[in-house]
Amino acid sequence: MGEILRASCIECGFVSENLYTGFGFKGAGDHSMEPSICPNCFSFKLRDRRHPPQLCYRCKTEVVFYGDRQFSILFFPEPLHSPVVAEDSTDKLTTGQHICPECLKVSMIFERLGYWD
Repeated sequence: MGEILRASCIECGFVSENLYTGFGFKGAGDHSMEPSICPNCFSFKLRDRRHPPQLCYRCKTEVVFYGDRQFSILFFPEPLHSPVVAEDSTDKLTTGQHICPECLKVSMIFERLGYWD
């Protein structure tokens, strides 16, 4: 069973479409869709986390998955001087604040809307 999430930024007002994450029983395969961001062009999309590397459709850069404990190292050019993001302390998407793909501030949250299968 997968989760339905929505991302929204409290700083700039960005709101994503409903994000059908994970995988459902209907049509379940060898994939798990998770939200990601491109560290180069900041494209925000669901990508298959089970089959890395996943490349950005726009610029072909390897994307970084929200919730990945390596997020700061993979996303920021200088991780030691980066802002603190939720991924620094948890791998739960619905906990803490994340990088917004629109304003690039640590002000985006993921809200759980329900489950799907």
